[in-house]
Amino acid sequence: MPTSWYQAVSQLIDLVVQDNPQSILDVGVGFGKYGVLLREALDIPHERYSKEQWQVKIDGVEGFSGYQNPIHSYVYNQMYYGNIVNLIDQLGKYDTILLIDVLEHFQKDEGLRLIASLLEHANKSLIISTPIYPGEQKEYIGNRLEEHKSRWSIVDLVEFDCSYQKLDIGDNGAHVFKLYPNKKRSPETLYHRTLTADANMKLTIGYLLPHHNLTGGLKMLLQQMKWLRKSGHRIYAFYKGAGEKALPSWFELEVDKEIVVPPNDSFVHYIKECDIAMAGWMSQLPELKSSPVPIVYWEQGYEWLFGDIPESMNVSAIRKYLKECYDTSIPIISVSSTVSKLLKSRFLIDAPVITNGIDVDLYHPSKKKKSSKMTILLVGNPGLSFKGFDVALMALTNLWTAGHLFSVDWICQYQPDLHAPFPLNFIVQPDQKNLADIYRTADIFIFTSWYEGFGMPPLEAMASGVPVISTKCGGVEEYARSGQNSILVEPGDVPALTWALSYLIDHPEVRNELAEAGRNTALQYSYGNVIKELEDYLLTSIRR
Repeated sequence: MPTSWYQAVSQLIDLVVQDNPQSILDVGVGFGKYGVLLREALDIPHERYSKEQWQVKIDGVEGFSGYQNPIHSYVYNQMYYGNIVNLIDQLGKYDTILLIDVLEHFQKDEGLRLIASLLEHANKSLIISTPIYPGEQKEYIGNRLEEHKSRWSIVDLVEFDCSYQKLDIGDNGAHVFKLYPNKKRSPETLYHRTLTADANMKLTIGYLLPHHNLTGGLKMLLQQMKWLRKSGHRIYAFYKGAGEKALPSWFELEVDKEIVVPPNDSFVHYIKECDIAMAGWMSQLPELKSSPVPIVYWEQGYEWLFGDIPESMNVSAIRKYLKECYDTSIPIISVSSTVSKLLKSRFLIDAPVITNGIDVDLYHPSKKKKSSKMTILLVGNPGLSFKGFDVALMALTNLWTAGHLFSVDWICQYQPDLHAPFPLNFIVQPDQKNLADIYRTADIFIFTSWYEGFGMPPLEAMASGVPVISTKCGGVEEYARSGQNSILVEPGDVPALTWALSYLIDHPEVRNELAEAGRNTALQYSYGNVIKELEDYLLTSIRR
């Protein structure tokens, strides 16, 4: 369509104004409203009312000459008619480039190449808007370029430095991305190690816990501590805050020492007995730059790293803060290839991958025959919008409306205030043993995140012998292979998710095949394998 949602206009204009651009390229002009509104925002307020007075250069590109109208010739300095893919190399550089409701008209590979080309011509930013749920759309008044060919989400852009907003508009909305040209990173100061270590050395390892909340990220740190201690290393737990315990109460773990650090003091003063320390959160890195003890940070991913920064926050200030956190000489490892790409694109950091592990003895298939009642399992915090539970509920409602009978168990941190047409049972904060038992009772597990650093619940379900349906949300693709050990669909693709659920319900033999393949996958990620990789890395870090 030669138009786009008017509800998104104010946010998109704000993103442009933040750049204070002197030149703009509007790709996919359509009717021309962004040219008009950008004149309104950037020239007219400065008493430059007539065209002869305008100082901001605004050029436009439109692929369909049939959209040509008087707005084009009046508002834009220069209009180009033709395919942007063929035109871009003929154009110069612009401070800001707009790609509003255009990307969905390209196949993914072609769209990614276009983004890379446009960024080469952008001094400050490339701003993209694309529908959250693109409907089926063919030509419009003879324009075949209007066909919808793809859907896009944040995981498609992990190799670009960007910030992200999700704009809800009725029962649909827009993904809005602001991409930044790559900048060179300042030279690093080498982080020297002086300790001599051999492959059989048992270390004293300090873990600097960031909080006591029940989260997947903290759970993974605690699991590392547990398994490293099983391997013979001494484990110290550090926590900055009040109280006498450094460890959270919800996880059973024995360590060699617990140290509570006063809130206004530095970890550096307390970790001197350690051979090496593991930072638990990126905000700890600046204070650890002066540590005489080698530090390693294991990045698991979080909203800001993906560029998902709420509109209410100061994006520029947060991006500056993140750069200060990561711009240290402290070595960083990543939980997945997705997170490694994010660190490379955002901060030019090369971070090797050491994945999460899974306790395949705690999470194992049920030996009992499952009930004839179909149970579908959800796991995660209902307050985190990136988990995509609205997508899951839409697909489950479609499934129920189509006549399938099932119940849904939802393991969550708190019980949300919502109702569904199907039986829905909330299980709030079960302990770790009960959590594993609940997995085993499920017939199908669904995971609908828009993005994930790793995505532990699908792997827990696989280990428990439960067939998995998941979105292609980045981190899960470290271990999930569609058609082999799972079914993967695009994030936000409600029809595809509905189909996958219906297919597994109707085909028990496929459920059994995926369950067996999933269990075999989980065995490859057992802590016995993963902890050895982490040990080797820590010993190598000390020897540097």
